[in-house]
Amino acid sequence: MWPTEQDWRATVPRLLARAVERWCLRPGEPYTSGSVSHVVPVRLPDGDDAVLKLSLPHREAEHEAAALAWWDGVGAVRLLAVDPDDPFVLLLEHCDPGTRLVERDDLPAADRLRTAAGLLTRLWATGAPDDRPFECVAHVAAEWAALADARMRELAPPFDPGLVRRGSDLLRTLPRSAARSVVVHGDANPGNVLAARREPWLVIDPKPMVGDPSYDLCPLLVQVDDPFRADDPLRAVRHRAAVLADATGEPEDRIAAWCTARLVESALWSVSRGALDDGREAMARASVVDRLSG
Repeated sequence: MWPTEQDWRATVPRLLARAVERWCLRPGEPYTSGSVSHVVPVRLPDGDDAVLKLSLPHREAEHEAAALAWWDGVGAVRLLAVDPDDPFVLLLEHCDPGTRLVERDDLPAADRLRTAAGLLTRLWATGAPDDRPFECVAHVAAEWAALADARMRELAPPFDPGLVRRGSDLLRTLPRSAARSVVVHGDANPGNVLAARREPWLVIDPKPMVGDPSYDLCPLLVQVDDPFRADDPLRAVRHRAAVLADATGEPEDRIAAWCTARLVESALWSVSRGALDDGREAMARASVVDRLSG
């Protein structure tokens, strides 16, 4: 049973004090961008900078430390230490200047896509450990498909039932047809790509699973720039899918199919939270992307 955010927030001062004492840290002022985490710049005993991350315990973040340890700094922020008594308390490499890729609107969307995709291909190239603690994309996607079907049936939003069935079917079938299985980042949106010193860019905040690498690409396609606000959304989406396919070697139609699946799931999730307008928008985007997935 995971704690509520309110209950967890009440424990943050104690968790912070314990981590500071354990690793002899000098903490600075917390960052303000973490939605379900408490992130603090710290100075290590040797004078180097680092970041202390306290995460709200939840399913998706349970194996963040294991993924970062597996990648060992290859394209991702390096894990320096993890609290042996709490896998949600991490000491991490500091990214300086820490600018998020999503904020670099001075760069063409295609360049930002290639930057993030290049990092992901390096993560994927490490494969997956035999003794992996990670959940499987196939199992999680099947859960999402069942939830989407149930929400469509019970909440009856005004969505195209054929497109909902299409999304649910893709969630069930895409993982089974994957050509390979890797540790995926799980939340590869451009806000989780930071400018750094050791390398120009590094990814942070994984929600790792093991499965189809194409799963990772939807957040980049829909959040690097906004192709759906272009004069010709289909053309813009097709271009972005082609850029990602070229940068990763993943099939363009497979990238689009995963986007359809994930947007449909997101639409039904939004409805379950009472956000019908957000659900409508996600379905409208899914209808565009699905024209590419064949």
